[in-house]
This record gives sequence, C-alpha cells and structure tokens, in this order.
Amino acid sequence: MQLSFLEKPHQEDMYNGDHPSVLFQHKNYKLLIYRLFSKNLNKLNVESHAYIIDNDNNIFTFNRYEERFIKIDSYKSFYHILDTLVDKTMEEIENYVELIEELEESIYENKDAIKEWFTLKKEMVRMERLLSQAAKIHMEFIKSSNVIMNDNELLVGFEDIEEHLNRVFRFCVMNLAKLDNIYSLYTIIANENMRKTILFLTVISAIFLPINIVVGFFGINTQGLYFSGNPHATDYVALIIISILTALGIFLFIKRKSFY
Repeated sequence: MQLSFLEKPHQEDMYNGDHPSVLFQHKNYKLLIYRLFSKNLNKLNVESHAYIIDNDNNIFTFNRYEERFIKIDSYKSFYHILDTLVDKTMEEIENYVELIEELEESIYENKDAIKEWFTLKKEMVRMERLLSQAAKIHMEFIKSSNVIMNDNELLVGFEDIEEHLNRVFRFCVMNLAKLDNIYSLYTIIANENMRKTILFLTVISAIFLPINIVVGFFGINTQGLYFSGNPHATDYVALIIISILTALGIFLFIKRKSFY
C-alpha cells in the first residue's frame, strides 16, 4: 500500500505520533488509531499507533519512522498486537498505583508529598482520558468490522481487549479517588500543624503581653508613677503579674471543667 492511497488529512494523521484514538471510515478504507503505551528503551511512553484496513480486509500498520506500511497477515495477528499494547498499558498503570501507595504511606513525613501528588494526579488524569477514548474507539471498530462480528473466536478476543481497556479505565478512576483522599489527608495534617503553631504563638503572646504592658507603663518618662522610688517596687510588680496569671489560669480551668 502507498501513502498516496489515503486522503491528505489522513496522511497527516498517520505521521502524528500524538494523535488521539480515533476511527475514520472512508469509502476505500478505515483509519484506526490507538493512543496507548509502547515500550521504548526500557521505558513506557504514550504513543499513537495507526492502522489501515482496506475494503479487502487487509490490515496495514504504518511505521512513521521508516515512512512505510507493513502488512499484518491476519486479524488474529492484529489481535495479538493490540493485546500486547493493552498489556503494556496495564503495566504502566500498575507502576503508578505503586507510587500512589508509597505516597499514601509516607504522607506524614514526606516533605515533597504535595509535589509528588500533583505529578501523579496529572498523569492519572491523562491516563483516564486516554483509556476512555481508546475503549470507545475499540468498541466502534468491533461493531464496524464484519470479519470480527462473523468470527466468534475473533469476537471473543477483541471483546476481551475491550474489557481490559474498560477495567484499566475504572482502575484509573478508582486511583484518582484515592489521590483525592490523600490530598484531603494532607490538608488535614497541614491544618493541624498550622493550628498547633497558632496555639503556640497565642500562648507566648498571652505570657509576654502583660509583661510588655507593665514594662511600657513603668518605662514612661513622667512623675507620680505607682511604686516610684519604692525599693520593693520590682517585687510588687512581679507579685501583681503572678496574681493576675494565677487568677486567669484558675478561671480558665474552672470554665473548662464546667464545659465538660
């Protein structure tokens, strides 16, 4: 098959490695694109995989790096290719699930937890969107293919791929909910730490505010101040402060007891 056989927009779609999953039904062919995970240098990356099915039910995959079509010998071989892609997608999801579980376990002591959360959230949302579209297009392709619909063995195989895609999609939705719960837990922890900090500052302020008032008052450069010239003035002032704090403490203690 030659690339010129396709309409110009479809040729551009074949070259686009970031094209979303889609099924175009032309009068002379079907253009089927799956955006799934593929293994490259021991790393799983998101990539679009384009296929052409002509009116004679011949299937071709397009190698955009070599700019040529490669014929797939049968629908059964096509099934195995798609099944491998879906399995790799499931592997990638499982890797992210492990990262989410690690984040959940280390949320209390992990200082970079919120950064990791945003990264995982972004990737899981992208996976959810990708799998939702892929499952939808795969179902449309099954219904549009007479070869698959008329062969019970092929139909079972391709429906099994559809079930895997939907299962992984639901798995993504579940883990997105888990990430939301982790964020809620992180927010609760952050609010609790802030509450403790504010409480500590309030206690310190309550202790030193009366002292600051007294010191400010007796530091005024004027005549006729209380205890002015009295050799025991410091003792009196300290006694007054202690008495006020003691009375305040007793008052708060009684009020708390009466509340319970």
